[in-house]
Amino acid sequence: MKKKLLIDGMSCNHCVNHLNTALTEDIKGVEVIEISLENKYAIIDMNDNVDTTELKEVINELDFELKDIIEC
Repeated sequence: MKKKLLIDGMSCNHCVNHLNTALTEDIKGVEVIEISLENKYAIIDMNDNVDTTELKEVINELDFELKDIIEC
């Protein structure tokens, strides 16, 4: 299922790369479709078994803040 993650704290392309790596390598069942630095979001496709708490934890470990998760 596709989700749009609203994320604060990204300031450069290095942040985007870190987020992409963390989401795809640290969480099984997540595929990153798009990350927008300018608009502060990531669109992902994730399996039903992925826990949104795990998404929040991984994002927080990068010193970003997950503001909201929206169904696409």
